[in-house]
Amino acid sequence: MSHQPPPSSGKQPTCMEMLQVILDGDATPEQQTKFKEHMEGCMPCYKEYNLEMMIKELLKTKCCGQCAPPELVERIKSSISEKAS
Repeated sequence: MSHQPPPSSGKQPTCMEMLQVILDGDATPEQQTKFKEHMEGCMPCYKEYNLEMMIKELLKTKCCGQCAPPELVERIKSSISEKAS
């Protein structure tokens, strides 16, 4: 499922909103640059981004190029989050 970039209502998107847009590949080049600059000073965003990227790569290699069911992705994220806490 693809998310569209946050609407430009004048309100700044949250870190998690921007992270999702980046991970989904829906971010503009400007949004990508801003988020990369933000991650340089925000360890929680940096860690979350890297975790999400590792999960995506793992799923990609283990699912033989097929898309993983969204329910599986969420279960894995929840499991990792619980163990990281």
